[in-house]
Amino acid sequence: MKTLTTLLLVGCLFPVSVWAQTSVSGTVTDASTNEPLVGANIRVVSTQQGATTDTQGNYRLELSQDSAMLQISYVGYQSRNIKINGTSQAIQRSIQLSPSSSLEEVIIEAIRADQQAPVTQKTIEREEIEELYVGQDALYVLEEITPSILTYSESGTQLTNYGQMRLRGIDQTRINITLNGVPLNDMIDQGVFFSNFSDLGNSVSSVQVQRGVGTSTNGTASYAGSISFEAVNLDDSVASTELQLSGGSFRTIRASGEVKTGKLSNNTAFYSRFSRTKSEGYRNHSGTDSYSFFFSGGYFGEKDLLKLTAFTGQTKNELAYLPVALPDIQQNPKTNYVSDNDTDDFGQEFIQLQYTRIINPSLSSVSSVYYGGAGGDFPAGFTDENGNFSQVNYPLFNDHFGFMTYLNHTSYDGQLSINGGVHAYTFRRENIEAIIPTINEPYYYDKSRKNELSVFGKVSYEWNQLMLFGDIQFRSVGLSLTPDQDFLGQSASVPDRDWTFINPKVGVTYRFTPLMDAYASFGRSGREPTRYDILGSTQINTFNLPSAQDVNAVQPEYVNDLEAGVRIHRGKLAGQANLFYMQFENEIAPIGESIPEGFVQLRKNVPNSYRRGIEVDWTYQPTAQLSFSGNATYMQSNIDEYAPEGSDQVFRNVEPVISPDWLVNGSLAYQLIDWLGASVSGRYVSESYLEPTNQPNLILPSFFLMDARVTARFRQHEFSIQANNLFDTEYYSYGEPVMYGDETVPGYFVQPPRHFYAILRLRF
Repeated sequence: MKTLTTLLLVGCLFPVSVWAQTSVSGTVTDASTNEPLVGANIRVVSTQQGATTDTQGNYRLELSQDSAMLQISYVGYQSRNIKINGTSQAIQRSIQLSPSSSLEEVIIEAIRADQQAPVTQKTIEREEIEELYVGQDALYVLEEITPSILTYSESGTQLTNYGQMRLRGIDQTRINITLNGVPLNDMIDQGVFFSNFSDLGNSVSSVQVQRGVGTSTNGTASYAGSISFEAVNLDDSVASTELQLSGGSFRTIRASGEVKTGKLSNNTAFYSRFSRTKSEGYRNHSGTDSYSFFFSGGYFGEKDLLKLTAFTGQTKNELAYLPVALPDIQQNPKTNYVSDNDTDDFGQEFIQLQYTRIINPSLSSVSSVYYGGAGGDFPAGFTDENGNFSQVNYPLFNDHFGFMTYLNHTSYDGQLSINGGVHAYTFRRENIEAIIPTINEPYYYDKSRKNELSVFGKVSYEWNQLMLFGDIQFRSVGLSLTPDQDFLGQSASVPDRDWTFINPKVGVTYRFTPLMDAYASFGRSGREPTRYDILGSTQINTFNLPSAQDVNAVQPEYVNDLEAGVRIHRGKLAGQANLFYMQFENEIAPIGESIPEGFVQLRKNVPNSYRRGIEVDWTYQPTAQLSFSGNATYMQSNIDEYAPEGSDQVFRNVEPVISPDWLVNGSLAYQLIDWLGASVSGRYVSESYLEPTNQPNLILPSFFLMDARVTARFRQHEFSIQANNLFDTEYYSYGEPVMYGDETVPGYFVQPPRHFYAILRLRF
């Protein structure tokens, strides 16, 4: 609690100064109806300053400089930029916004939740991402500004190499992740490997995080929640070029260049970005060398849009995927058990062709076809008892083809909204194993195939201050596994698995005022087992074949999710607080039989468990220069009953692994002068257990971190320097029990001590 108090009092310890100011005030209205727009955002570009309109559409803003560029935005309307040439006198500027008819937003509107929807959500715009971004993978940015997210990096750098995230203590394979509505999850294993498309954050226009079941989306089940990335928009951009150079600790260096054409005279627009990142990593032999290329181009008709979005990425990671025993960490925190010879070489590609049509002012449609591919080498070396070194390569190759189409209808009075859509895909996987250097003569080869058809419908109706919401999704999923009979030494097959899920969601929002509402919702979602859940291994062998042939060995898991919250956006304060209760049925867990000879850890279903808690997310701006933002989660997690395989002992009311009670983030930003700003941030994570029997010696310790950042802006250019882990804390955000001699001890992924990054942005 002392640490929590320290974090919350950070804002009181930062110096505050008063500068000569120019006052700007006025009203923001609808350009066609002259009605005031309540809750519109007015932001001073390239600063922390901003304001929000009141119930009459009025705003007031104190500028710390004589001239500034104001950006005015409101959901469903085209944003405007207005130049203010100030004096010491007050300036009156009323602003009109036109309703947005952006063709690019149609696909996002189909799967995202509206701001008023009864869904626990947060949408982060590009400007907020840029304030924290130095090239790290997207999940690490979300950890700082979204409640209930916990991440870890295998290398410690957060820039490429492998890392994972948990949402409300639930692992990444249970989080639905999309880009422009296209699933990014590997459909067979259901995970996302951000390392394969580094620097994605540079090409994102916005991201919405829904916690809990949320609204219907494409791809894997939104079991813990969903993350929807929107690629950079073409329509609202102007011609520009941007160069980024960043680097810092662990010999990290990143270069990125992007070009935007804006909309050309022939109604086309293009965007492209190329990035290259190299780092040695914090832990021994955990470096990375990666590149990525992102492209988007479109043709804008009066009522049509044809848009192509594509990216490709390639990365070579020195592998560091094994947790290290605590005694070895105490000797050398950089210890890495993985062989120095093990470096993967993996790539991923994505291409989407999208056609959007505005049929009439109340009806629109969007259709997409897409392809996703991934593949590469994953070596694992070992030394036998005679001291001979051998290395096995585990390459895999994925091909993913899909189609989706949506229809969106909004009544002319805006009270009724109906969305519906269909999504279908086929996903193919090849798993191979070969002893290096004879990689062209594999000793193991199997195939997996997964097909899905999903249909959803959503409806919302607004009546006076009430909004009613309903959403239902039908998912039909099939998985086939084809074993390597030569490897098994017998004729054997694995039966196909088919699952059908009906996922309903209902909710209600009550708007007390235009700036305050409350909501409640219920949702249910089912999730099929992954390939690894079924096999407990990377291969089908004689040890797990009986389990793989039993279609009832691992059943689908389900979650019933209750959410309720309050949202407020009033003057200097914006935020929300919500309660959640997630009740799980047949949760899949690695608690089945362990077969060391076959490297198998079978999964079983846990009958009943729950997670419940409260989340708070806030931004407070008492002055034009000073802002305090943060989020906090308090959560209780429980498994009713757990009986380890092969044991007569039963453990009751135990906590799931890596599910800390407390997650708290706080950030204080201050605009020192018109071109120089600084911020400090803190993060507290309470302790959690590493295994489901809750042994007191097998825990993930609590930790508290402090970071600082200074940003200087010169016209459109920007330079930032960031210091992480100021107190030089040794901490771990993920781990597992490991054997150390004859003893079971905690094993951790060590995160880095104090380190620094800097980034230079040059815009032309």
